[in-house]
Amino acid sequence: MKYTTLALGALAISATTAHAAGLDRSGQSTSAIFAEDGVSLTFGVVKPSVTGKDANGNKYDAGKQYNQIGLTYTQSINDQLTFSVIVDQPFGADIEYGNNPTTSTLGGTKATLDSTGVTFLSKYQLNDRVSLFGGVGVQQVDAKVNLNGTAYTTALGVSAVAQTVGVDAGQLGAAANGDLAAQAALAANANIIGAGGLAAVLGTIPGAIAGIQAGDGYKFELKKSNAPTFLIGAAYEIPDIALRIAGTYRFETKHKADTVERIAGATVRSDLSFRSPQSFNLDFQTGIAKDTLLTASYRWTEFGILDIVPTRLGSDLVNIEDGHRWSLGVARRFSDALVASATLSYEPSTNAKTVSPLGPTDGLVGLSLGARYSVENINISAGVNYSKLGDAKPGVSGAQAANFTNNHVVGMGFKAEYKF
Repeated sequence: MKYTTLALGALAISATTAHAAGLDRSGQSTSAIFAEDGVSLTFGVVKPSVTGKDANGNKYDAGKQYNQIGLTYTQSINDQLTFSVIVDQPFGADIEYGNNPTTSTLGGTKATLDSTGVTFLSKYQLNDRVSLFGGVGVQQVDAKVNLNGTAYTTALGVSAVAQTVGVDAGQLGAAANGDLAAQAALAANANIIGAGGLAAVLGTIPGAIAGIQAGDGYKFELKKSNAPTFLIGAAYEIPDIALRIAGTYRFETKHKADTVERIAGATVRSDLSFRSPQSFNLDFQTGIAKDTLLTASYRWTEFGILDIVPTRLGSDLVNIEDGHRWSLGVARRFSDALVASATLSYEPSTNAKTVSPLGPTDGLVGLSLGARYSVENINISAGVNYSKLGDAKPGVSGAQAANFTNNHVVGMGFKAEYKF
């Protein structure tokens, strides 16, 4: 199994420093269950450059630097049974738009999402080629969001008036923007007539917007939620050529958390149920020459089920597409002490007309380089990642609010391993 472990330390570093689809951060790897007995600590720093501008000429640099920390512990009980403990930060977001909220489309909008996962994993070796593994754990999630800028305050003001009158917010917004068909339909609506007519209703929108602006937009806080997690997996190996193909399925995690919303001087406290995504990881490796290992992986994350719909807001704060990530890498042993690796990663663009301002990129192509140096039973790894981020048009209520182009992310990571 020497081939199996020669590159994983370096490759793991590369993985932790990559910027991933949607809210994905760690990739939720289970490679620790195949590692030699020992403990490892990983630390990464990721610095995105996520820039764009709106139609008024306001420039944004929305990506904020963040850190990633991981910890694993692996212990073999006997030739058949192994267990691991994995601590990671599976999901996250760090977005902040500068500029004056009253003169820019997205100024003052920001979001932070933090998560921590602890997984207890065990593997049973059926024979020298087939193994089954599974795990249970706990996942903690909390978040804060502030929706601001003229794009959001206008949409929120229109929505508030529409709720008060009892008409469709999209139709009212279209009427306010001069859509004659929408104006004609609303003018004949009994609710509009009862509210004093279309002109009177439209006249209340600026006041609603001003009230939301005065309260610094819409603020949402998701208190810490802890929920159990579950996973299952299987692997097929041919040790003589360091071949392994492993599949891991993580079930969706059901959360319930207390929330606080603040808008236009009003505070609404309630609880919210939501699900963090299920996912599937497929990992492959094989020796292709002496001291050379080929690796490949695919990860699917069902972000489409991650609907966070606060009581007062009434619409989804997340609204992102499922994540698909492919990677292809090669690792080479240059000596008993030194191993180096290179990995290409790819996430396809969704080609969506607009994307959420809380995730203003679409697709990714990246390169990670890593190296590991070993001294007796201690391994020290380092890695760097550069990824080109796809262009995107952040939008609110389907209308483009800004244009983001020519962006990238740089990450660096370090890993220390102690083998028993």
